[in-house]
Amino acid sequence: MRGIPPHKSFFITVVVISLILAVFLSCSQKNDGDGTIKIGFIGPLTGPAASYGIPQKNGAALAAEEINTAGGLNGKKIEIIYEDSQMDPNKALSAVKKLIDIDKVSSVIGETTTAGTLAIADTANKNKVVLISPSASGAKVTDAGDYVFRISPSDTFQATIAAKLIFEIGFKKGAIVFTNDDWGAGIEKALREDFSKLGGTIVASEGCTPGTQDFRTQLTKIKALKPDFIYIPLYPAESAIFLRQVKELNVPGQIIGADNFSEKAILKTAGKAAEGVIFTMPSSPSSKAYEEFAKKYKAKFNEDASYSAAAAYDCVNILFQVMKKAGTVGENIKNALYSIQDFAGISGKIGFDKNGDVNTKEFSVVQIQKGDYIPYKKP
Repeated sequence: MRGIPPHKSFFITVVVISLILAVFLSCSQKNDGDGTIKIGFIGPLTGPAASYGIPQKNGAALAAEEINTAGGLNGKKIEIIYEDSQMDPNKALSAVKKLIDIDKVSSVIGETTTAGTLAIADTANKNKVVLISPSASGAKVTDAGDYVFRISPSDTFQATIAAKLIFEIGFKKGAIVFTNDDWGAGIEKALREDFSKLGGTIVASEGCTPGTQDFRTQLTKIKALKPDFIYIPLYPAESAIFLRQVKELNVPGQIIGADNFSEKAILKTAGKAAEGVIFTMPSSPSSKAYEEFAKKYKAKFNEDASYSAAAAYDCVNILFQVMKKAGTVGENIKNALYSIQDFAGISGKIGFDKNGDVNTKEFSVVQIQKGDYIPYKKP
């Protein structure tokens, strides 16, 4: 059998190398072959945490629109593919697999909740796809993997601030009613431990299934114990129902919330039942940039901007800034994100530590008065 002539051998070699390069480039730039840069979004657009997810979707959409109007990313438009997790970790997992396997994204904004983020973290890490959550704050997210980032502070820090605040106000005996998932249970544990170290006592701690509509059984138990305060890390829809039932049953004690109260949807649903609530949240943005963002957000969506909307807006812009320099490969995006220390976000200054946790934000203490937020002042 005769060998291949030298000139044909050279031609075949060139063809093979070209095919290999084509496959490599297709994989390394896997989501921009059609002229767009695809970014995933996973969050609860329906269900009990939709008041987080919808503003985040809107904030992300506004950022993408502005980027595309300004020319996009190296001439390519940003396309965000939105998936509704319904606050169900299993649906979040299905969504991230779809975004990776079918849509070929290398970065995902989300998931909104701690439970959802933890559910999809392993898949993202194995596929070298970056997750950047606007709001997952549970302590376990710190150890969720190299490809997981968040721009809201950990609940461990928030609980420490809340425990100190409660004790300094003069409250020594309290109760906790919490959403029994990774977020709620995590912040409940941290608050209970920190408050006990200060010398306080938690006389009751009641966990509830996410989406609970009736808290009367828990409130009846708590009422008999006469706590100085009730701490409620509950999702916004649950929080509003809880507040109305507290008034209905005339349960004593100051209501103290976590950053769940950053969503003004609670004020609309709870009405006067929300009056006087004290809560902690990442410090409200006050820059001129935020004011401009709030105006644009209001004009486009006919509703007030929120921290959640601003946080998702920042997620898109951080990814955009990183991809301009590092490209759209997941590993490169991940490496570049770790170098960010002073991104001037709408939701506040953003920098990441070695675990992908934001380490540059501060908390504020806020009180609800006359249907609005005001800085809390100790009596």
